[in-house]
Amino acid sequence: MRIFKDVFKKKENEAMTVSAPAAGYVKPLEGLKDGVFSERLLGEGCVISPMEETIYAPFDGRVVLVTETKHAIGLISNDGIELLIHVGLDTVMMAGEGFNMMVEKGESVRQGDSLMSFSTAKIKAAGYLDDVIVIVSNTKCFQGVACTQKEVVEASDELIRIMK
Repeated sequence: MRIFKDVFKKKENEAMTVSAPAAGYVKPLEGLKDGVFSERLLGEGCVISPMEETIYAPFDGRVVLVTETKHAIGLISNDGIELLIHVGLDTVMMAGEGFNMMVEKGESVRQGDSLMSFSTAKIKAAGYLDDVIVIVSNTKCFQGVACTQKEVVEASDELIRIMK
């Protein structure tokens, strides 16, 4: 009987991961100069100051949101992680200029698939930050959500660890 308890306990404490959707320098949310992300009103996560202009799927799952302005995408993993990837602050004001979506709402994605591209030059020319904000929007469904301690990540490196 104890064997079964140990088996089920391991599954409950199992960690899930979200890979970095882009290569870059990792920063905490509180470093952002906005009230929504920095105060974690949408959930826990972190920021990547990008070294490239492509966003990749951080896990296997499905696209659940593609903003009309192409600056943000929502995903849900096959494990139930809801994730928002938001490129820049106030980039909604760019009305899609400098952004290219490569997927559509409802589409299944595999980890590493290209999701979108963006122009850091156009974002900066418009006067906005090009930081990639990665938020676990259903943070409250999990025991813990922790960002990597690495200062620099490559796309597909572990970015966020989630305890069920």
